[in-house]
Amino acid sequence: MKILMLVNWKVAYENQIPEGKQPPDYVVPGQKYWFFRYLSDDISVDVVDIRSFPWLEQFEKEKIRFYIWQTLKVLPKLNQYDLVLSHGMQSGIVLCLWRRLFGHGKYKHIVFDIGGFNSAKEEGKALKLMQFASKSLDGVIYHTKSQITYYEKCHPWLLSKSRYIAFGTDAEYFQPTGTPIEKENPYILCVGYNKRDWDTLLQAYEKLRNLQKGRNQDGLADFPKLKLIGKEKLDRKYDGVETVGFIPVTQLIKEIEKATFCVLPLQSFNYSFGQMTLLQQMLLKKAVIAANVPSLRDYVTDGQDCLLYEPENAEELAEQMERLIQDPKLAEKLGENAMNSVREKWNEKRMAQDIWEFCREIVG
Repeated sequence: MKILMLVNWKVAYENQIPEGKQPPDYVVPGQKYWFFRYLSDDISVDVVDIRSFPWLEQFEKEKIRFYIWQTLKVLPKLNQYDLVLSHGMQSGIVLCLWRRLFGHGKYKHIVFDIGGFNSAKEEGKALKLMQFASKSLDGVIYHTKSQITYYEKCHPWLLSKSRYIAFGTDAEYFQPTGTPIEKENPYILCVGYNKRDWDTLLQAYEKLRNLQKGRNQDGLADFPKLKLIGKEKLDRKYDGVETVGFIPVTQLIKEIEKATFCVLPLQSFNYSFGQMTLLQQMLLKKAVIAANVPSLRDYVTDGQDCLLYEPENAEELAEQMERLIQDPKLAEKLGENAMNSVREKWNEKRMAQDIWEFCREIVG
C-alpha cells in the first residue's frame, strides 16, 4: 500500500536519525516514518509537512489555522497513492473541500481528528464549513472516546466511518534513565506549551505554600518549588515558581525524572489534547496529578496509576498535591503502576497495529 501522510507540524528531512528528536519529527530515507516502523514491509509512506513560504506559514498558523500550501503542492500526485492520512483537520480540510468540489479520486482519505475538527464547535459558520468538508471523508480516527457524542450531534454521517483508537506513546524512546528525584531542591513539574490551565495550578500552589507557612516554623526551605516548562513568562511574580521555555526532549526527560511529581492541569473540552504529555510522564515512572477531562480519563484509573481532580478546582488540586508531598511512597507506587500501564496498554506499537487494521478496512 502506498500512503501519503500530511502532518500538521514541521518534520526534519535527514540523512540519518537526528539526536534529540522523536520519530514523529523526522524523516530518514530507507526508514519507515513514525509508527509505520512497526508494520509490514509492503507499506510505502511519503510525508509532507506544513512548511511553505514564511509569510504564508504565518498567515496559515495565526489567521486561518489550517494549511493550504501543504495540500496544493501534493494535488498533482494524489492518484499515485492508495491512501492519504491527514493528522489533524488543519492538514485535512483543504483536501476535503477539494474532493467535495472536484471528486474523490481513486485514493481514500482518513483524518486523525485530534481537535474535534474545529475545537468541537456545535454552531456557527466554522461548524457549517466542517460539516460540508467532512462529508468527503472515507474514515476518521479519534483518540478520545467521548468524541463520538460530537459526531452523533454534528457529523452523524461519520458514525459508520469513525473509530476510536487509543493513543500510544513510544515505549522505546521514553525509558527511565535512572536519574534520581531531586532532593536538595525539590520541584513539582508542569509541562506544556499551550492549552494548560496554569491559573488553576498557580492558585493551588499558592494555597499550598500559604498552608505550609502557617504550620511550619522552618518556613519553606524544603518545600517543593513549582517548575513550568513551556510557559516562558507569567502575568506577575509568584513565589516559588520558575518558568522555562522550550527545551530539547532529551533534557525534558531528565527534568521529568527529577521532579517530585508532575501535574497536568487542563480545562474540559471534548477532543484530544494532553495525552502525549500524560503518557510520556507515566512511561518515565512519574506520579501524575491530572484534570479529570474527557481526553485523559480513558487512559488512567484514579488512585491506581494517577490522581485526578475536578477541572478548574484549585482546592481539590491543592489537596491532591499535598497528598503526594506528604506521601512519597504513594507517589512511587503511582509511578510504578503508571509505567506498567502504558507499556501494557497505551504503547505506540499497539496503536500502530490498530491504525493499520482500520486503514486496510477503509482501503479494501
